[in-house]
Amino acid sequence: MEPTEFCERELLQHNLFLYTGPAAQAEIKSPEFSGLRWIRPGALWVMPQGSRHQVRFERNVEGVALAFDPATFDRMVQSSDGKASMPIMHSLNVCPPAINHLMRALMHESNDPSTPDGIALECIATAIALATCQHARAIATTTKTGPRLAPKQVRAVQAYAETHLHQQISLADLAATAGLSPFHFLRSFKGSLGSTPAQYVLDRRMERARHLLRVSALTVSEIGIGVGFEDVSHFSRAFRRAVGVTPSAFRNSAQQ
Repeated sequence: MEPTEFCERELLQHNLFLYTGPAAQAEIKSPEFSGLRWIRPGALWVMPQGSRHQVRFERNVEGVALAFDPATFDRMVQSSDGKASMPIMHSLNVCPPAINHLMRALMHESNDPSTPDGIALECIATAIALATCQHARAIATTTKTGPRLAPKQVRAVQAYAETHLHQQISLADLAATAGLSPFHFLRSFKGSLGSTPAQYVLDRRMERARHLLRVSALTVSEIGIGVGFEDVSHFSRAFRRAVGVTPSAFRNSAQQ
């Protein structure tokens, strides 16, 4: 399981990448987002022309990639009665079902084309362009109106979560750390970190567990309790959903 690294670059085309491999952690450096982030099957990374980023995946990358020349992208959208005046936005989120289906159809058609002249590929690509533009409009609307935490609040919440991973962490606890009501904290947190507080805490628990499985002699049960789970069965189920393998299988693979 070798890491995959992409050096910093400025994109000349619109790039879409649908991640299909097992859940993996990636270290991302870009103006839009910098830091560690879990990439799960079904994540869609939209990277418009001119965006810059550097990324290092902890494992081999599996997925479907598609690049559009910006002029061709606009022409495809307009030919489908769409509006190309809204530029696509940089985002890394769960892929909308329609785009997920189309990207997988594109991969299938690329491997086994049904027509010799490539018209099926062009039709699928046009549908993807239109769906991506529509998705970008929804993303832009959300990010313009959604509240965000101040950097000081983000640091305080992250520090609290790291210190209390072995305990039960409630939404009220995190909201109080940020000095907000649970309702306003929930909206602001997602606008700042791109996930719900519950998902963020789970991600941090899984990362702590992965580290302990690699370097410690603690049992799987002890590690599960140490990252906030009541028993080993709950921990094992959560770990397998997040990472794709059981804690024992992960430890065996990491120690080989």
